[in-house]
Amino acid sequence: MRFRLPRPYTILITRTGETPIAIDLRPLPLILMGLFLAAVPVVWVAQLVGHNGKLAAENENLTETANEVLLELETLDSEVEDLRERAGLPENNSSALPPADSPQGGVAGTADAESLFELAKSRMPQIDTKLEAQVRPALESTLAEEAAQAAALPNAKPISGKLEVTSEFGLRRNPFGGSRFEMHNGIDFRGPTGTPIYATADGIVVKAERSGGYGKHVIIDHGYTYETLYAHLSEISLQAGDRVKRGDLVGALGSTGRSSGPHLHYEVHRNGQPVNPRYYLDLEDTLAPQN
Repeated sequence: MRFRLPRPYTILITRTGETPIAIDLRPLPLILMGLFLAAVPVVWVAQLVGHNGKLAAENENLTETANEVLLELETLDSEVEDLRERAGLPENNSSALPPADSPQGGVAGTADAESLFELAKSRMPQIDTKLEAQVRPALESTLAEEAAQAAALPNAKPISGKLEVTSEFGLRRNPFGGSRFEMHNGIDFRGPTGTPIYATADGIVVKAERSGGYGKHVIIDHGYTYETLYAHLSEISLQAGDRVKRGDLVGALGSTGRSSGPHLHYEVHRNGQPVNPRYYLDLEDTLAPQN
């Protein structure tokens, strides 16, 4: 069906005895004007609804972001508490939020983004103060103490390279003959005379002298109840009172004192009692003990 444009109309307004007034009407412009006026409110409402929807979406995104920030702060606070425990500080129960597993209830309300961000803003200085003023100093002290204790553990080798054990810790037959057994308080390592002997941990030299049984020997106090002894040396490189680090030269392997040949007699003492050095040394690559 073919569309036809509306035809124009003429309206005559007359009064008796007077000249009539003619008004020409063109329907198309009027129709277009009417459609335009009718569409204006619809467009305005659509724009308003779209704008409000955009604001609602943005607000929802902000609220979600604020929740994520608070969750991250809770995680950070929990990690700070772990560090507090690691540092040996007493447990802190002043958290702004109760634990998630504590008994709670009530009707859920809507938390707006602004309130959530304000809460996050108030919690950040609290966590920072806790970390900087309490946890960090205590943790640094704890770590320093642990590092010192680790450095004092006699777990390094007194001789570099592969070691040859000639006598283990414990009971052994008298190496100078006879049928009697004796207690051997250390481990003997065979080697050429003059082989460098090294400190197995940090410490302070308490003895560097010669005696009948040990010959030339050195005793190092490592603290934390540990001492080590290096005996039958041909030379001593330290003197009493010297501070040593793990790996510092103690002397040279020899056969002074009660010795049947060049070797290092090495002892570890804990709480004043000799203990098996194998508890502390990695001797997996040692040669088999020689009889």
